[in-house]
Amino acid sequence: MVKKDYLQAGIIFISACIFFLVLVFFLLPLSAAFAPLFLGNSFFQEVHFYYLGKIIAFTFAQSIISTLLALVVGLVAAFFVSQRNFFARSFLLSLSSIPLCLPALIVALGYISTFGMAGTLNAILIKVFNLKEAPLRFLYSFWGVVICQGFYNFPLVMATVCDAWEKLDKDQADSARLLGASEKRVFFTVTLYQLLPSVVSACIPVFIYCFFSFVIVTLFASTGGTSLEVAIYHAARSSLNFKEVGFLSFVECLCVFIILLFYSYLEKKSLLNRGLSFSFINACTRKGVRGKDLFFFIPFAFMIFLFFLLPLFSILLSSCTSVFQGKNHLSVKPWINLFKSKGFLSALSYTFITSLASSFLCCISGSFYAIFLRIKKYKGHLYNGGLLLKTLPLLPMTLSSVVMAVGLSRLFSRGNILYFILAKSALSWPFAFRQIYSALEKIPDSQIDCAILFSNKRCHLIFQILLPQVKSNLLSSLGFCFALCAGESTLPYVLSLPHFDTLALKTFRLASSYRLSESCAAGLLLALICMLIFFIADRIKEKRI
Repeated sequence: MVKKDYLQAGIIFISACIFFLVLVFFLLPLSAAFAPLFLGNSFFQEVHFYYLGKIIAFTFAQSIISTLLALVVGLVAAFFVSQRNFFARSFLLSLSSIPLCLPALIVALGYISTFGMAGTLNAILIKVFNLKEAPLRFLYSFWGVVICQGFYNFPLVMATVCDAWEKLDKDQADSARLLGASEKRVFFTVTLYQLLPSVVSACIPVFIYCFFSFVIVTLFASTGGTSLEVAIYHAARSSLNFKEVGFLSFVECLCVFIILLFYSYLEKKSLLNRGLSFSFINACTRKGVRGKDLFFFIPFAFMIFLFFLLPLFSILLSSCTSVFQGKNHLSVKPWINLFKSKGFLSALSYTFITSLASSFLCCISGSFYAIFLRIKKYKGHLYNGGLLLKTLPLLPMTLSSVVMAVGLSRLFSRGNILYFILAKSALSWPFAFRQIYSALEKIPDSQIDCAILFSNKRCHLIFQILLPQVKSNLLSSLGFCFALCAGESTLPYVLSLPHFDTLALKTFRLASSYRLSESCAAGLLLALICMLIFFIADRIKEKRI
């Protein structure tokens, strides 16, 4: 028994060391990126505020409109998936993992293959209507960025809101109907109000993904349309103006931090409101798609097919297409070329090594801090000056991959795999923390009271009460963080690690060398690996539940 106590204490100590190491790898690059602001002459004397304002306005505009588009499409999808039965319901619900599994670069390539000047739709329209020029020209513009990001991220909104919609208390809506309220009024005054916490929870990560968007903005933004993320990269790589890098990084992190603080305020306020709670969970009875539903369902299904499924199909088609005698032919040659290409096995192995290592570090750091906060909350310390403790998990979400890479490049003259793993863990551990902490909050204080009554040792409370009840969430967060780390191409690309390659980075490099078919094949392989990890984690989670 004594040996077991020492072992558990050792695990807690190692977990604490890993958490603080990950925390240091967040603070050091952040400090290195900001440091040039305080060296030499003040940057504020040189900055062109009109140029800066234009960048900030473009970043917020494309992020907000992309999020609103994802919200509208996601809400409609959540309604049909949660409240209606139709033949493609399960398939539509399964799309929720696509944004996590498929790198943004591959989605961009799918849009280029479908809507580009020489894309499939333009080729069909030119041939059918005998046109001289491509009629679809929206892709390389502000609206191309918005449409691509909005439809790429709508499954995240759909999955989150659908889960909440199925568990809504129907009594309030039924009472409103009895009082004569129309279905439209019931939705806007009751249902939408009840769904508000899940809507906010879904929109914030989508907004952050769009705010930090690098690949899609680089490819599709028109001349003069530059986001903060792209401007930071160009300032660091092209002009080597690190004062500008520091200033833009500070502005970007501050903007995201303010948004996250606002989100925390809304989340706290909504949870304190009894009208938003799901205290009564009724079984959701889904009906078939009725006549008046078709007015929304048909345009919705057409948009999903056109802007989501068709680009995905184009990716699959491109990965199985090769050019022979000037014509495209279906072939497995791109896959054979990919498997035979130099460095493929190395890229595959590095993908697994770095993603598994990063996801384990994320889960260890997230679970350590989640347990620490849960115990603090039990003791009442979070309500007495615990603002900093509750804010800490939000901070890594304010730092983008480009800023992290620039900071690391200034700290270390030559990067290595360990730096990449720690850097990615420092950016991703809050996602694991949120999943684990949400489960820990559901453990009643009375259960913790009983555990402390039988044993006053902290390790017994952790290993016998808290951890066993969050095993499924640990597995879920492991799969989620694996997908985040495996799909990361911006961080290793900006770091330029020598003799290092992953499937995400190889996808980017193949696309840059105009080997589109092999690039799509590499991206699809990466997506399949991530989806398999998700599937295994969910199956284990279901068995444990």
